Amino acid sequence: MAKDSTRRDRILLHNGLVALVLGYPLAVALSGVLHQLMRFLGAGPVVGQLTMWVVYPLWVAAIALVFLLPSKRACWLWLALANALAALACYFLMHSGGSGA
Repeated sequence: MAKDSTRRDRILLHNGLVALVLGYPLAVALSGVLHQLMRFLGAGPVVGQLTMWVVYPLWVAAIALVFLLPSKRACWLWLALANALAALACYFLMHSGGSGA
């Protein structure tokens, strides 16, 4: 029983540390996606403030959600995939037509 508990503790520590490192760029990329979507919708002058303040709640959400993952491999896979998708979405939204200043 103690061996299983130690293994689970190591997985939780690992997932938390990985989320600290990979969760921040994910939060920044998701904030960039939100920024571009709000600019396209014409949200006005609040866009910069909202997207700036949403980074840390997104980072905390990423850290919290990785504790639901069952293994170290799943943690790396999901966070890497989420980072790649968020970065691609941010890139395509920034380089799509109709972007204004």
